[in-house]
Amino acid sequence: MKDHKKELIIIFLVIFIDLLGFGLIIPIIPYYLEEFVTQPDQIGKTVATMIMVYSLMQFIFSPIWGRLSDRIGRRPVLLISLLGSAATHVMFALGGNLIVLFIARILTGISAATVPTAMAYISDITSPEERAKGMGLVGAAFGLGFILGPAIGGVLSHFAGYRVPLLLAGFLSLTAFAFAYFKLKETLDVKNLVKKDYSPFNLKKLYRAVTHPNLGILFLIFFIVSMSFANFETIFALYLEHNFGLRSDQAGYFFAMIGVISATTQGLFIGKLARKFGEKRLITTATMLLGSAFIIFPFVQALSFFILIVAVIAFGFGMHNPSVASLISKNASADEQGGVLGINQSFSSLGRVIGPIWAGFFFDRFGPGIPFVSAGILILIAMLLSLRLYGKPLKESHRIEKVPLDSTTDGV
Repeated sequence: MKDHKKELIIIFLVIFIDLLGFGLIIPIIPYYLEEFVTQPDQIGKTVATMIMVYSLMQFIFSPIWGRLSDRIGRRPVLLISLLGSAATHVMFALGGNLIVLFIARILTGISAATVPTAMAYISDITSPEERAKGMGLVGAAFGLGFILGPAIGGVLSHFAGYRVPLLLAGFLSLTAFAFAYFKLKETLDVKNLVKKDYSPFNLKKLYRAVTHPNLGILFLIFFIVSMSFANFETIFALYLEHNFGLRSDQAGYFFAMIGVISATTQGLFIGKLARKFGEKRLITTATMLLGSAFIIFPFVQALSFFILIVAVIAFGFGMHNPSVASLISKNASADEQGGVLGINQSFSSLGRVIGPIWAGFFFDRFGPGIPFVSAGILILIAMLLSLRLYGKPLKESHRIEKVPLDSTTDGV
């Protein structure tokens, strides 16, 4: 990993700049859409639908882009993603009606292939022992982008209107594109790749990956945790207002704290933890912490203890994601990294589609604390699933074609 320090810094900066721009948009969308929605009782549904459409496109296209990066290389897919994001951010800023805005968000969801391809890039240049640390850098870049982006977007929108941050988001994606174009090197020897059987729509390989005894468990765990965290994010501010009477700016401090702890965990500590304990134990520990914290969440009345529980959730989430991504990468062969990591990202996107619906339904029907309790129960089920990763190495007949299962590298 030390030999590729420069490449790691570059991919970190590329992701951070792009996600900083994306983060600018998050707090603005509800207010921006009020200009186009004439009926006040429709604004909530419109915002939710627009967010869901974006996640749905990521669910469909993440494995396609990831698989394509296995065929033509990581660099061109990242460049297409960044350039597409720049164009669609501008389209969203200048759109004159809801139809154009929805088309822009659909296209942004399609072009946002940064996650699986960036992770595949990391897997190309890191050893199995350093894989979790590399994946943590991707998570840290995302975390920092989501910390600073909403803050900058909120301030800019207050002084310059809603379109200026949206245009800035496009400019930042274009800046990331230029930086990647001149600085980012390709990690695959694309001239010598075997070209057969590389169709991004190969359903047979998709089925083999999803039903693979190790990858299937990891995909399911990641889906459960992603869905539960989307549940948490959706109603967290409402819960703070309902139970503690906190304002929106005070809720923003909580989100900033979550981002800082999660990014710090992924950027600084995950590598050391993975080398000492292994990814499997980290996944089990993280899901145990998350599940327990979510279950006791609604029963905490003291604000100081509540802050501690939120910190535990942020730490658990920061420990979980890179550990799962690292272990998935270790269970995929070199020419399957983008596709397999793309499938995992699709499960995460699907979780982000279902999570907000689940949160809203449980919040309205059963009360503000029940969504967290239900999330905690599901995550504890994910913890029990993680125990299956500790079994003996699988027989050859259970492996995906060309997928090594080396128990000596914690790849199960």
